[in-house]
Parts: sequence; structure tokens; C-alpha cells
Amino acid sequence: MFAVALSAGFVIGRNNATSSGETGRPDREGLAAAGWLRPERAGPGMSGGATRVVRGKSQRPSWPDAGDLSGDLEHHLQFILDSDSRLERAQRLLSFLDRLPDDRFADVYARLSEPPGAQVRGAERSLVLQAWVERNPLEALGHLQEHGAEDWERETAVGAWATMNPQAAFEWAVEAPDEGRVNNWLVGAIRGIASMSPELGKDFLLQIEPGDTRSRSLRSIQPYVMQYGFDYATEWIAGIGEADLQSEASRRLADNLAEMDPVRAGEWNAALGERETRRDVSEIVSDRWARQDLEGAMQWVESLPEDTRTEAAEGVARHYARADPAEAAAWLAGLGDNPDLDGAKRIFISEAYERDPAVSLDFISQLANERSQIGYYHRYLRSWMRQDAAAARVWAENNRDALPQSLVNRYLR
Repeated sequence: MFAVALSAGFVIGRNNATSSGETGRPDREGLAAAGWLRPERAGPGMSGGATRVVRGKSQRPSWPDAGDLSGDLEHHLQFILDSDSRLERAQRLLSFLDRLPDDRFADVYARLSEPPGAQVRGAERSLVLQAWVERNPLEALGHLQEHGAEDWERETAVGAWATMNPQAAFEWAVEAPDEGRVNNWLVGAIRGIASMSPELGKDFLLQIEPGDTRSRSLRSIQPYVMQYGFDYATEWIAGIGEADLQSEASRRLADNLAEMDPVRAGEWNAALGERETRRDVSEIVSDRWARQDLEGAMQWVESLPEDTRTEAAEGVARHYARADPAEAAAWLAGLGDNPDLDGAKRIFISEAYERDPAVSLDFISQLANERSQIGYYHRYLRSWMRQDAAAARVWAENNRDALPQSLVNRYLR
């Protein structure tokens, strides 16, 4: 229900987005013609020509009792919740909220938040929050502050406000106290801004101090950047004016880029100028690529310069070991004895053990780090002894000279 509620909180204004040209950028004129956008005075934080998304009016079911909603709300809420259809409940609720007096939103939200049904009413609570924020954002947010809101409630409410007034919502979120490592008010503000404009979202993201809140906010922007395609996403990353955030964004979006087009992702990855970013991203790209095309990923890894190839090998090693441990061992050994390959070799050993313990243990001697060798022999031979003592003991006897003396004393006495 968390996912449903959170997605509902930001669906307005982007479901009918269309694209123009090869970049996949939103066609705002088309949205306006369809009735989803209306021109308004540019609010703080939105440059000239800014528009505001508004909920389009639709045909909704007639209300059984169109009387005064300022009185007892129980009958009306029961009518909404009695429907077994999620769509019909949403339609009834929207019709109800259109006629609800401003001073009754707190009562409605409190009623829907009562146990034991609060956790299954997330979608309805999300819609109420959005409508309430449209009427009176500070009152809605104040209610959440006073009553100890959940993370998704914070993000949904302030995100809805951010689609209407990015600057005001962001400034409020910066000052709003939020316990824990992540300020969910800020995450919601950034998400709401990015749902309207990933470029504007990036500008506000840069105003957040490095840390967990900024990282979580970057993650929340991800789908809004990727929806416009490969070129837009790489340009968006390149346009980040802070080196650390640009590196983090490269790592964060690399999996999406590789899933979209692994060949182009590989080219983009190889062209990254910062060495550590290029290395870290290469493992992500190779891992995603290997899931789709193992042979292609292997060829790409082999084509990379040494300082990147050793890291990129980790992604291929993981999936090759699952497919064919013996062939994977030969391929990985063929990449050389650079100690920096130990990361890929450790991944191979762990993955190959599930398919072929003997191949996995045979490869431990390929590790450059002797302490790692000893640790891996202890870990996997002990595990194999518990699973198949006879086979493990035969292997240990045949490899007695390579094993740590402590294991020989324990298993081959």
C-alpha cells in the first residue's frame, strides 16, 4: 500500500506527458491543449513561462446524498469505502473532496487514519492529502507535523505542494524538523519539483547538503530523469555542476542506462573522466549487460583499459559463474594476475560454489592476497564438509599441499 499511496501522490501532471523530438522531453504545449496545464503567473523557483499542473475534471459518479457536508461525515466516508473497486473508491472520494468544506479536511484525514484500517487506506489518504494541500498546504503539513506522520505522508504532502510552488515548498522543507538520518520533507519536495521538471529538481538538489537526505532525494529523481530517454539522462548527469554529486548520479543512473542500451552505456562509461567513478560505474554496467548479453559484456570488459577492466570484470564474473563455472574460471584467469582482480575473483568463488564447489575451491589459489586465500578455504571447505563430507574430503586430500595446515589437521587426520 505504501507504493500505491506514494505513486498516487505524484501521478497528477505526468501521466499524460508526451514527447517531442528524439530527446523525449515533455511537450508542454500538447499537455496544455489536452487540458492538463493552464498558464499561470510563474511562481518562485520557476523560470519564465512556467505552468502549473492541475487535476483535470472528469465525469464522476453522482453522490447519493448531496446534502451539506459540513455535518456528520461518517455516512459519506462509508459510502466511499464500501466499494470493492479501487477505481470507484477513488472516483467517489474525488467527488466528495471537490465539495468538502475547507475546515473539514482534518476530520476526514483523521477518520481515514484511524486503526485498524489506516494501513489499507493509503491510496485514499494520499488523495485526501493532495486535495488538502491544494486548498491549504500549511494547514495540511501542520496537521502531519502535529500527529506524527509516516515518511510517505510527509513526502506525498510536501511533494504535492512542490508541484504548485517549488520555492515555497522547498524552503518550508529545509526548515521543517524531521527525526532520523533522512529528512523526508525535503525528499518529497525534490520529488515533486522533479516530477514537473528534472532540470529544476537538479537545481534544488544542489542546494541540499551532502548526506543521506541528498542521496535519497537523488534516488527519488531517478524515474523522472530516465523517462525522457538515454540522451536526456546522460546530459542531465553531465550538467550537474558539483563533482561529488555528478559521480553519485553516474553510479545511481548507470543501471538504468545499461538496461536501456548496454552498448551505449558502455561507451558513456568508458568516456567518464574521473577514474574512481569510471571504475565503480563499470561494474554496474557490466553486471546489467551480462544479464542481457553475457558474450557482449565479456567482450566489452576485455576491451577496457586495465584500471577499468579489473573492476568491470566483477559484473561478468557474477553471472558467468552462475551459467558455467568452469568456463568462467578460465575466462577470469585469462584476464591476468593483477591483484586488483581479486574483487572479481572473490565474487566468482562465492557464486561458483553454489553450482560447483570443486571448481570454486580450485580457484581460491588464484587470489593474490594470501590472507584472503586462507579465509576462503576455511569458509567454503567447512561449508562443503557439512553438505557432502565425502566429496569435500576427497578434494581436500587431492589439494593437501595448497591448504592451510589448520584445515589439513582438522579434516585430513
